[in-house]
Amino acid sequence: MAASFEGANIDPTAWEDKKNPGESRFPAQMRVMTRQVCEPLEEDSFRPILHHYNGPKFRLELNIPEALSLLEILAKNNP
Repeated sequence: MAASFEGANIDPTAWEDKKNPGESRFPAQMRVMTRQVCEPLEEDSFRPILHHYNGPKFRLELNIPEALSLLEILAKNNP
C-alpha cells in the first residue's frame, strides 16, 4: 500500500549506486506500507487472473479487477 506520494530519492540508500555513494540507481520512489505478510502463491493459482499473460511472461502492472482477484486469492491462502 502506498504510504507517500512519489518523489525523487526519498531514500538515497535504496538500490544505492556503488559508483555514486548516497545516490540511488532508481531515484523515482514511493514509500510503501506492508498490510499483511502472505505466503507465496503457486503460479497456477494466479495465472488465470492475469489477462496479459504471454507464455512465461506477464506484465507487472495490474488493472483493478486483476488486483482485487489477486487480493481475494491471497486472503483465501492466508487466513
